Amino acid sequence: MSLHFKKPLAFAAASLFIVCTVLVLLWLRDMQNDRKHTVNVKGVTPIFAGDGGDGGCHGMQLTTVERGAELPVRRIRYLKGCAAIDVALPDGRKGYVVLGIGDVSVNPPLPTI
Repeated sequence: MSLHFKKPLAFAAASLFIVCTVLVLLWLRDMQNDRKHTVNVKGVTPIFAGDGGDGGCHGMQLTTVERGAELPVRRIRYLKGCAAIDVALPDGRKGYVVLGIGDVSVNPPLPTI
């Protein structure tokens, strides 16, 4: 390969690397911001199995959580019909809460649209 083709190829590879790095950093920052939230349970609330990205707005129920529980947030997913919040349960299992199903509040509050 001649030098004439190597420079544009190196520039394209470097540009792609920079774009991918920026996207990964933005994704990691979003995840870090999600983990600053907690879900406070105000009434009996179903926890669904898996994560909100797979199960969506409906899924297979894993368990229920009673009033007064405080669950750390792992990830917040804004889907077409709902917001699914991945949480860690006190016994080590992971599941997700669907906002609007059950009675929960999120602290700090989620932005409203």
